[in-house]
Amino acid sequence: MRHRRIAALAGAGVMVAALATGTTVTPSVAQASTTCGYWRWPVKTGSDATRYQVSMTVSYTSVSYLDGRTPPSYFGSYAQNHRIKWPEFRTWQINNVTLVAVKLEGDSDLHLRLRGPGGSVMVAEIPAPGCVSSASRWATGIRNARYAVTSRYWVSSTSWHYVYRSVNIRGLGFFDEEHNVTGAAPNNIELHPVTYIRFN
Repeated sequence: MRHRRIAALAGAGVMVAALATGTTVTPSVAQASTTCGYWRWPVKTGSDATRYQVSMTVSYTSVSYLDGRTPPSYFGSYAQNHRIKWPEFRTWQINNVTLVAVKLEGDSDLHLRLRGPGGSVMVAEIPAPGCVSSASRWATGIRNARYAVTSRYWVSSTSWHYVYRSVNIRGLGFFDEEHNVTGAAPNNIELHPVTYIRFN
């Protein structure tokens, strides 16, 4: 079994793919260990106290529309485990949007940069399945979406993997705090978690 191991060097963003059997390595995530997030983590993973209030009906939308929604004026302790603005209670889908690039974040999320027509931008995030509580209503969708990306692209924690691919992507609305995230929407709205992605 030792000969079949893949060395994933997250710090260097390098995959060692020399297997003794000569088997082709599937693109995956450069990750030595799993470190899950904390801030609003139940909301980010769909295991929050208000998860059953989220509409399962898909609302088809655009990046520019979501970018125009009003963000929360502040985040109190209640927001840690509860959704606090109406876009967070919707399941959104954006079709034929450009997936610009992907990167592995420190909380083990896959950070997806999206760009719509006219240059509007926003972020979508896919948590690591190991960081998603069994209480999440979307655990299976999150796992499948994560695999859809990592089975196609090698993702590093140290550099962006540029894709420029049209995708259909679905996820729950989520307002993040302002912390200078690359590709963030002006109001910091995200699809988080992503529950479905199709590469067109």
